[in-house]
Amino acid sequence: MKDATAATSPETIYLKDYRPFAYHIDAVHLTFKLAPTATRVVARLDVRPNADFPGPFFLHGQELKLIWAKVDGKAVTPDVTDTGLTCDVPDAPFVWECEVQISPETNTALEGLYMSNGMYCTQCEAEGFRKITFYPDRPDVMSVFTTRIEGDLPVLLSNGNPVSQGDGWAEWHDPWPKPAYLFALVGGELVNHAGQFTTKSGKDVELNIWVRPGGDEDKCAFGMEALKRSMKWDEDVYGREYDLDIFNIVAVDDFNMGAMENKGLNIFNSSCVLASPETSTDANFERIDAIIAHEYFHNWTGNRITCRDWFQLCLKEGLTVFRDQQYTGDQGSHAVKRIVDAGLIRSAQFQEDAGPLAHPVRPESFIEINNFYTITVYEKGAEIIGMLKRLVGDDAYAKALDLYFERHDGDAATIEDWLKVFEDSTGRDLTQFKRWYSQAGTPRVGVEEAFEDGTYTLTFKQHSRPTPDGSQKLPQVIPMAVGLLSKEGDEVVPTTLLELTEESQSFSFDGLAAKPVPSLLRGFSAPVILERDQSNAERAFLMAHDTDPYNKWSAADALASNVLIGMITEDQAPDAAYLDGLAAILRDDSLDPAFRALMLDLPSDDELARDIAEAGKTPDPMAIHLGLETLRVARAQHLQDLSPRLYAAMQIEGPYSPDAKSAGKRALANAALSMMTRLDGGDAAAKQFEEADNMTNSIAALAQLMNIGKGDAQSAAFRERWRHDKLVTDKWFGLTVSRAAPNDAVATVERLTQEPDFDMKNPNRFRAVFGAFSNNHAGFHHASGAGYRLLGDWLAKLDAINPQTTARLSSAFETWRRYDEDRQALIRTTLEGLAAKEGLSRDTSEMVGRILGNPTS
Repeated sequence: MKDATAATSPETIYLKDYRPFAYHIDAVHLTFKLAPTATRVVARLDVRPNADFPGPFFLHGQELKLIWAKVDGKAVTPDVTDTGLTCDVPDAPFVWECEVQISPETNTALEGLYMSNGMYCTQCEAEGFRKITFYPDRPDVMSVFTTRIEGDLPVLLSNGNPVSQGDGWAEWHDPWPKPAYLFALVGGELVNHAGQFTTKSGKDVELNIWVRPGGDEDKCAFGMEALKRSMKWDEDVYGREYDLDIFNIVAVDDFNMGAMENKGLNIFNSSCVLASPETSTDANFERIDAIIAHEYFHNWTGNRITCRDWFQLCLKEGLTVFRDQQYTGDQGSHAVKRIVDAGLIRSAQFQEDAGPLAHPVRPESFIEINNFYTITVYEKGAEIIGMLKRLVGDDAYAKALDLYFERHDGDAATIEDWLKVFEDSTGRDLTQFKRWYSQAGTPRVGVEEAFEDGTYTLTFKQHSRPTPDGSQKLPQVIPMAVGLLSKEGDEVVPTTLLELTEESQSFSFDGLAAKPVPSLLRGFSAPVILERDQSNAERAFLMAHDTDPYNKWSAADALASNVLIGMITEDQAPDAAYLDGLAAILRDDSLDPAFRALMLDLPSDDELARDIAEAGKTPDPMAIHLGLETLRVARAQHLQDLSPRLYAAMQIEGPYSPDAKSAGKRALANAALSMMTRLDGGDAAAKQFEEADNMTNSIAALAQLMNIGKGDAQSAAFRERWRHDKLVTDKWFGLTVSRAAPNDAVATVERLTQEPDFDMKNPNRFRAVFGAFSNNHAGFHHASGAGYRLLGDWLAKLDAINPQTTARLSSAFETWRRYDEDRQALIRTTLEGLAAKEGLSRDTSEMVGRILGNPTS
């Protein structure tokens, strides 16, 4: 017998090799005896063989010290390896028992049971439970858990409902079968912000948000109201009622993810649940609202119905992201929400699809599942749900979801199960639609048009570029929402949904007096790239006249990108049509302030680098940075009469509120402030900073001062005022790095990592610095290569501490092949050095290998 502590060699896991577990686990009883470096865990499992799929009795286990093991009360000596154990067991129902020892205090990877500032907490998704005890740690093994926790702590929490408690112990029972990844435990000195919710059937549910005493108690009220809104919304919209007596949320400072939907005991990154007007921005409030909703919605789409294996991750995550998007739209503006979501797909997800990290929404293989918690799985997975709803209609979608919950409650389901529900309830054949789950890459749709004798014909041709998996790209089902506008800007054909299924298809519209202007892909009806020759004049026309909010924004974004590329690569002047179009939009008070603020957004440095590369040219990060700044100044000058008036008109009297209407006004006011700052030397921004009574306006003003190379005094004051607030300090770190001048970015990061409160073990703090650094495009991609070396060195240090965070931040290098040969050589050297590091984790090894083009590394 040996301890399971050795490193695991990389092994590729394939979807095609799935096989059910050889045993059923009918009940799980766990006893925890908490101690920082010597926690004892006693597990008792009621086991019976799976007659349909016989096989060895194998339990996963990593970094566990086995103390003893028993089968039916008799001591046994299992064969223990670095991945788990096997044992001879009866060919009949039996009881498995074992005791292991683990060290939560030294668990810096933050997977399994670990400690965060003296508090015990867990993170078991995807494969963290195997670091707690020996168990079949796979999502298709579902069981009823009873947990006893012993420890000298006032608050001891686990899944389900409380059974009993006494001095130094508590017992919990979860009546709903669940996989081990949904297990949770928390123990610590905590205080609760309490609430109550009465379900539609009249059941009272106790609600708690738990935080550490002495600082965060006043930041829980918004989260509690968000939870109640989410519970009510899920009843009203999806008919889903909560199923336990209590719902607990715990805020944790050290957490790799945003939050975790553990049954009845959600564990949240503190940044995703704690909020106050003084410390949180409007964006923070909206994000917290959405994440609380997302994790609560998982109670049905993820917990009651989970995924059969991790290849089906998109089933629970894509559906739940789609549900939280619906919820957020209902709380504010569906148009604004759709633009934000589409913008994320068009930037980050399309980039992932086009690069070395491309993978299908349902991957065929992986080495480390943690590397597939991606924007493709989550957001593109949600887009697939949205397309399906668009194709079958709202009523059919609701009927199919009711059938899904009825048929699969308590199941570990697959994509096939999900689509079969829609086929059975609607009669549609979804065989071709299923390709959205299996084909990597972004479909491209070429568009040709013809007009003759009053008939306008659109011909669409779809194709997809090769991806690293080398898979064949077959035609997909693409819902294409189309409208037609007259030359005067009137809508002559309202939104019509066309269904593309072939490589080439034509659709005709009759009875038109003149050739119309097409408005294509309305509402971003599918995650595809349109390929169509379009003039700046037409973009300006759609920006002014399109009735579809997404297409109105998309036209402005495309026009801004085209103008910027001309400025950057051909030294052109800013296009007057773009500047005049913006002025018209900003003067239109019938438009939502939040929408007008979005219209002022410019493409990011990274998006421009992508577009320049798409045009067959090599992007120069410094030229892009200078081009963006030149256009910002030109806009400020062109709108200098309008900006102050707009800024004044959007001011809000009275106390702060994070509601969508107020947030939209602040967004537009701060967009106007950005333009004013480039002309007034920062006077208005300095005044706003001094007078701000909320974090949104305070940090917006500070950002504008930093943008023009000022604000040292304000930055120092901000830093000192919030020095003892971790979440606000994260904001300061991130802002300082992101606003650093390109030539100063590396030195800024080096200086900040020497600050006493820079803690590389804290994922929030590390991401605040190095996430912001990788997004400081010109600074990170400085021609010297210093940025690459700096990030590479820190990733090498972090990997030994937290492989999961390291692997995710390594994606900063994924676009390396678009740059010049010198930068490519510098990045390759950095990546190869990281790959060669002795003891590199499986997480980071897989990511670096894929980025370099060696997917089996």
